[in-house]
Amino acid sequence: MKIVKKFAAVLAFVFTALTAQSEEMKKPELDGYCPVCYIAAGKAVEGKKEYAVEHEGKTYLFVNNEAVSAFEKEPAKYLPAYDGWCAYGISLGKKFESDPTVFKVVDGRLFLNKSPEVGELFSKGTEGHISKADAEWKKMAMVK
Repeated sequence: MKIVKKFAAVLAFVFTALTAQSEEMKKPELDGYCPVCYIAAGKAVEGKKEYAVEHEGKTYLFVNNEAVSAFEKEPAKYLPAYDGWCAYGISLGKKFESDPTVFKVVDGRLFLNKSPEVGELFSKGTEGHISKADAEWKKMAMVK
């Protein structure tokens, strides 16, 4: 009986540790930057945990209740193009992680890029890169 109790205690400890670790590992989207601020303020602003919102299985942080309300009314307006992947990479048919501080808003759409250098490449011929990325993204969506 003592062995069963010890085993149960060890299992409980392991479960608690794994649960705490998985909660820590679940980072908010956009590394915690507020999706509304990119469009509304034209800058990357860190959101706050107290204004966290779950949308389609992803957690987003916002700067205040007004930003939360704006997002909840029109989430598609504030979500980054290509599900947040590097826009320049998508134009090449590749998925690269993006840096949420490297962005460009074009015609109300948010485009993220991998690095400042890649952001500069994207800015040279932006419309052409967006056109290519939109076409590549459609192909990627069909493969899913």
